[in-house]
Amino acid sequence: MLLLASLCILGCAREAVDYGFTIKKVAVSRGYQVLHVQLAQRLELSQQAREAVRHGVTLFIVLELELRNDDNLIAVRKEYTRFDIRYLPLIERFQLSKDGSETRRTFSRLRHLLASIDDLSVRMSTGPLPAGAYQLRTRIRLDETMLPAPMQLPAWFSAQWQHDSEWTVWPFTVNA
Repeated sequence: MLLLASLCILGCAREAVDYGFTIKKVAVSRGYQVLHVQLAQRLELSQQAREAVRHGVTLFIVLELELRNDDNLIAVRKEYTRFDIRYLPLIERFQLSKDGSETRRTFSRLRHLLASIDDLSVRMSTGPLPAGAYQLRTRIRLDETMLPAPMQLPAWFSAQWQHDSEWTVWPFTVNA
């Protein structure tokens, strides 16, 4: 009985994963009615996601930014940046586009493409911000809803498709 219980516990233990998205650091500077956000992150796709790309599935990665008032935590502004990753088998290259743009960057390796997203500069329009304390919440995630329909349900339940970073909170102050 004890042996059976220990096997069940070992079977339920979470495996260490070598993939996923992590936001390491965010720096915020204020301009006229904008925030300049510098992100340092780490993006690593699972084996299943890499194979899907190599077999013609376009992956969509979404960076979410949410500006909140620190006093009452009300969201002042939300912004999304979307990247799509695709593979071109005839030329054996990976392509990256941002926010559905026609401009695409081409890479010889998937790791080079992901490294290009690791350090980002994002401009967030805010309008006039009154002086006070604010929080910038950030996360980056793989958008499973944009996968082909037959892949969506299995992706929601498979650990190999869970890449989302945790929400991170970065406080800053706006002076008068």
